[in-house]
Amino acid sequence: MKPPVARLPWKTVARWGGVLCILAAPGAAQQQPFALHDGDTVVFYGDSITAQRLYTRFAEEFVLTRYPQLNIRFVNAGVPGDTVSGGYAGTMTERVERDVAPYHPAVITVMLGMNDGGWGYDAEKSEENFRQGYATLVAALRKAAPEAEIVLIRPTPYDEITHGTEFPGYSKTIDKLAGDVSAIGTQLEDAGDKKIEPVDFHDPLADALERAKAKFSQLAPLIVPDRIHPSATGHWIMAAALMSAWHADPVVSRLELNAVDGNVVAKEKTTVTGATRTPDGLKWTEVDDALPLPLDFNDAMIPMLLAISDLASVDRETLQVDGLEAGRYQLLIDGKTIGDFSSAELKNGINLGLMKTPMVEQARGIDGTEEERAVLDRARFILGADVKPNAGSAAAEARLSQAADELAATARSDAQAKAHAFELRRE
Repeated sequence: MKPPVARLPWKTVARWGGVLCILAAPGAAQQQPFALHDGDTVVFYGDSITAQRLYTRFAEEFVLTRYPQLNIRFVNAGVPGDTVSGGYAGTMTERVERDVAPYHPAVITVMLGMNDGGWGYDAEKSEENFRQGYATLVAALRKAAPEAEIVLIRPTPYDEITHGTEFPGYSKTIDKLAGDVSAIGTQLEDAGDKKIEPVDFHDPLADALERAKAKFSQLAPLIVPDRIHPSATGHWIMAAALMSAWHADPVVSRLELNAVDGNVVAKEKTTVTGATRTPDGLKWTEVDDALPLPLDFNDAMIPMLLAISDLASVDRETLQVDGLEAGRYQLLIDGKTIGDFSSAELKNGINLGLMKTPMVEQARGIDGTEEERAVLDRARFILGADVKPNAGSAAAEARLSQAADELAATARSDAQAKAHAFELRRE
């Protein structure tokens, strides 16, 4: 059995805003250690937005690519239509006993609220029921997992920013519930629970919707297509907010080279060998400790995502090359042309995390494995929570869990470092 890990408090950075900016400041040192530890289990508790298995999957992939040495188990306990009192998959008490307690989680995230606002009917009573039910839920989670960090997530907005609305004013109701989550977290902390962590999904997504509406009016409604469930674009913003709160290192790798003599001037989270001047540039071999995020650069939504969010600032795979003769240079990795850059651009630094590189392709492969694992995990959850059990149910659920665990192991293996041949070639 592993000895218990001393978990450091997460609360030394501004609680609801500015965390991404703190982590993203150029040259800023990592403020705090990553909140998750090897061997941890994280349970995501929530409604259909959690059950989409998108922000949860992206968070997993963030860990896999940024911390490939860690073995962390992620369990999705999202149920469509769920409220603080439960729903069709069981009461809150049943849900906690079945979907949380057996996993002995080190971390539990809670995101609820979208179904608790009453959809425009008796909003005041709905809010009171939410406040009482939310506090009761957190108490049940604390009893089920006394040592767990409980992450209280302010719910995502009902999008009346980029859409017309079926329930006029419901966005304001969700705004109030988000405020209630903040207040409940503060009350619990003031009462002595030092393992309560508030995280904001509401304001980062609402701010992104406002920016998208101003700059990308045609694409903006696709961020939350039905006003309720964010698309992958919205879920990336949510995952980044969670990873930022968990103090994830924003640096994939950083390398600074001097082309005059081929020397490594500075490096971070990378190993460089064979740096050599060539008649028309520079070449070297690089092995990074981490991978960039698995962004799909064939997706037309990605440029908008990068423009309206801080995602790029937490996905920094920086290459700087000084001392190049003035001109333009092709960057090749493993013989593949990645891009064309001026000597000035290379001196200032380019972010390889935002380009179609072999490293991104490796991360995309992990995303494919994780997507398949999410399908198995959803099937396991449905079998255990929705389907009337029979003699074969336990064996079927166990096999699905085993298959999902096997895919998780494959993803961790696929995230390990690979050597890549780099070359800058003057045009």
